[in-house]
Amino acid sequence: MAITHDIYAETNPAYCAALLKHFVTGYLSFGTSAPDITLCYAALPVALSGDLASTFDRTNRSTGLLEWLHRSPVIQIRLADRINGSLEIVTEAIQFACFSQLLALNPEGRVVHGASSMPRHLTAQLSEDTQQIFKKIHRLGYWFASAGTTRTVFDMMGLKL
Repeated sequence: MAITHDIYAETNPAYCAALLKHFVTGYLSFGTSAPDITLCYAALPVALSGDLASTFDRTNRSTGLLEWLHRSPVIQIRLADRINGSLEIVTEAIQFACFSQLLALNPEGRVVHGASSMPRHLTAQLSEDTQQIFKKIHRLGYWFASAGTTRTVFDMMGLKL
């Protein structure tokens, strides 16, 4: 049996917008202000990267961004290329999320929840692999918030603003 990989479905703006909604929820669960829009450009490609999926094994909310990066230095290999290669996908996801009112941008350039909400049991209807992506991006949101500022997150990941 041949296993196929549907890259179109994985980069669908609606799917990516739902992931970003989970990212924002994870970020806000730390109790800080909303995430800066630039953090979406780092979180989404990392969460969608199948080759990085195993780096989330044996992690939880308390692991933290720095510990996760130290455990798996492979994350930072070509990370800037991965992020730059996904700019259009993330931009379309943000636009879709804003147009559908899942998310909104405040005047400071931070991503906040919009007027629409996600169906409560949406992820329960998805495959186990897809559910794991939602868990990973939620965890990234929490880790990014607990790390501090956007600059700190980017510095930890070896990225430049």
